[in-house]
Amino acid sequence: MKTLIKSSIIMLTLIISPVQANDMLMDPMPAANPAPDFNLMGMDGKTHTLEDLKGKFVLVNFWATWCNPCKVEMPLLEKLHQTLEGDKFTVLGLHVGPGPENIEEFQKLMPISFPIYVDMDLEVNWGVPGLPTTFLLNPEGKLVYRAVGKREFASEEMINFLKSVIDNYDFAQSKSTRLVSNYK
Repeated sequence: MKTLIKSSIIMLTLIISPVQANDMLMDPMPAANPAPDFNLMGMDGKTHTLEDLKGKFVLVNFWATWCNPCKVEMPLLEKLHQTLEGDKFTVLGLHVGPGPENIEEFQKLMPISFPIYVDMDLEVNWGVPGLPTTFLLNPEGKLVYRAVGKREFASEEMINFLKSVIDNYDFAQSKSTRLVSNYK
């Protein structure tokens, strides 16, 4: 009987844990490795690199128009972008899959003001296990948080979490580090 109870508890833990993990805001990435750079076309028709975004926090959302949870998440990301966008934070949509035509059709239904870059050839490899996956980069371009699966990006808890991360970051230190490394 004890074995049956233990087995039941273990099975319950395995079943409940994934659901609870998805309820977390974002998972910390303790190594804070630099995000691999990219060279991608934006919906604005220009080529962009990750270097273009250094100096601010960037919430990079890997998504696709064929991914239903991604499409549900887009208005939440848009609201977050409208709430926090400025010189310290931006949202970036990194679309993987079919090209700009699908995104343009989607944007007719759901206008998006944050930048969207297109990775049709899946060149960007950040270890994305599935869509949607979202990373938070610090102003130095390091991966500091990750969220696998849909999140409530417009929730008060998420907005407060991101504001706290931004407010506790020493932007002056980041700028002086970049200035020194630019002269080496």
